Amino acid sequence: MHKGNFKTKSVVEAGLISSLIVVIMMLTIYVPLFAIVGTFILPVPVTVLYLRHNPKITLGAVVVSAILIAMLYNPISAFTTSVLFGTTGIALGYCIKNKKKVWITLILLAMVSALATTIDFSIYVTFISKDGLAGFINQNLQMMKESINAGSKMGMSQAQLEQLSKSYEMFTPEFITELIPSMLLIGGFTSAYINYNVTRSILKRFKYEIEPVPPFSALYINNRVGTMILIVVIAGALLNKGNMYAGKYILVSSQLVLEMVLLIEGISVAVYALRNKLKMSKLFTVLIILITASTPTTSMLFIFAGLMDMIVDFRKLDPFRRKKAQ
Repeated sequence: MHKGNFKTKSVVEAGLISSLIVVIMMLTIYVPLFAIVGTFILPVPVTVLYLRHNPKITLGAVVVSAILIAMLYNPISAFTTSVLFGTTGIALGYCIKNKKKVWITLILLAMVSALATTIDFSIYVTFISKDGLAGFINQNLQMMKESINAGSKMGMSQAQLEQLSKSYEMFTPEFITELIPSMLLIGGFTSAYINYNVTRSILKRFKYEIEPVPPFSALYINNRVGTMILIVVIAGALLNKGNMYAGKYILVSSQLVLEMVLLIEGISVAVYALRNKLKMSKLFTVLIILITASTPTTSMLFIFAGLMDMIVDFRKLDPFRRKKAQ
């Protein structure tokens, strides 16, 4: 009898969650201002259902909501959106339920987000735009070119137009294609960070205890991770030297990832120094970081600081090194 009541309760809750997902999805589609917020709220009901029940019930609710969205709106959009919020919600629910560490959770969420985004984009360029990847890139590059031409008619100086044209020249279809893996990785981690914090803030109201993300000043990249990225860069350089197209593809993407990783760690070191050593306020710290990080020369200093911190561990945050010291 108890099992029957529990099963009935699970089905009822799954139905309510499915309805809630459909409502949020419809708001995301038809209310432009809600679109970005809705994208990060959609995984939350899935996460709650996973925490309260099991993967089968959760997956069933996602499938039902996808079917309803397909009936009310568009089958392709229903599938791609359901993959995105379904996988994110289930992955986050799994990590919270099994008490995984924050960084492991963020890495898993980033991988899931990157994979789901790839599926979404592949379906879009294949079935909706029907131009394929090359056509999609060329179309957007043409739009950029038209915007430059329009700028000449909107009062931009000749020097500004020349600078804009030079910047545009580097964006070739080949260059953009080479950037795709690194952009997926960076976008995946950004999405993971936002999703985790949004979900945590909502679940706190339901009395769920979820570990907070450490402050930005405590962010560090383990030197093993840095070494792995560097090995990929070297492998890409060697393959590129052998005139292999995949080599150039790997080299450009891995270089961008390495630069971003070192830049973020360098900024984290700077924030730590400003906040913990110089005792500056959050406002002044943010202003200083925004001004300096947007300047090419000082941003290179951040990259160098990130590299040195990865090697030396100034802040003594690496647990592997602390164990060795003990």
